[in-house]
Amino acid sequence: MEREFSPQEKEIAFDVQQEAEEHEALIEDLRKILHEDWGRRYLWRLLSFCRVMDRSMDRDSHVMAFREGQRDIGMRLMKDIDEAEITAYNTMRMEHYNAEKERAAARDKMRKKFYEEAEQ
Repeated sequence: MEREFSPQEKEIAFDVQQEAEEHEALIEDLRKILHEDWGRRYLWRLLSFCRVMDRSMDRDSHVMAFREGQRDIGMRLMKDIDEAEITAYNTMRMEHYNAEKERAAARDKMRKKFYEEAEQ
C-alpha cells in the first residue's frame, strides 16, 4: 500500500523538482555560451578575476576572506562549466595560451620594427 504524502511533503517535492529543472535550464544556457568563442573568452576572464588558481592566504584576515569569497564564486562557476561541458576548461586554457603566444609574437614584431626604425 502506498503512503499518502502530506501537503508539506508534496510542496517540498515540487520545490525540489522545480529547482532541478531551473538548474538544468541554466546549465543548458551555459552550454550555449561555451560553444561560442566570445563566451569562452568571457568566462576565462571571469575565472581569472575570481583568482581560482591563486592562494587566498594573507596576513590580513579581511583580505584573505575577500579572496576566499572570490575563489568560492570561481569554484562554483568551474563546477557549472564542468557539468555543462567537461572539456570546456581545457579548451579555454589552450585558447588563452595560444592568444598569449600570438600577443607576445606581435609585441616582439613591433619592438623589432621600432628598434630598426630607431637605428635609421
